[in-house]
Amino acid sequence: MAAPKRKNMKGQIKSKNSDDPEKNPLLKIENKENFQIWTDNLLENPSAMIFEGYENFDLSAESKHFDLERVNTTSSLIIVLRYYEYICVARCTFSYIMPILDSDMTVKEVFDMIKHGLKTRLLMNVPSFETVLEIEIQYSGKILY
Repeated sequence: MAAPKRKNMKGQIKSKNSDDPEKNPLLKIENKENFQIWTDNLLENPSAMIFEGYENFDLSAESKHFDLERVNTTSSLIIVLRYYEYICVARCTFSYIMPILDSDMTVKEVFDMIKHGLKTRLLMNVPSFETVLEIEIQYSGKILY
């Protein structure tokens, strides 16, 4: 007996652009002036983790991530995802995330969104892995006041 044919159900139709990350709004998160994500390989570029003038801050803290008295709208934030030798880096200005913070989201929730964007970029750019071991992913935060 032949297996029944599968039908596409409503709501399961893929977007025409879903296979191209540059055209998929769910995967493309870029605003060249205020928000950037890029990838690098530490074995090819050992200086990729050097951000002069930036100070470290704790991404996992529930509050008091950095010195709020020194933060202004032009302060620059960097969040780094490191998975073995691969890194994904997000850089944004504090003014870029202010509207999100005004919508009753916490700073930790905003950082979690950025970390999710970095993880998505890692999964898209590391083709040799079928699954990325999440326990091996490390995040760090840096700020330039």
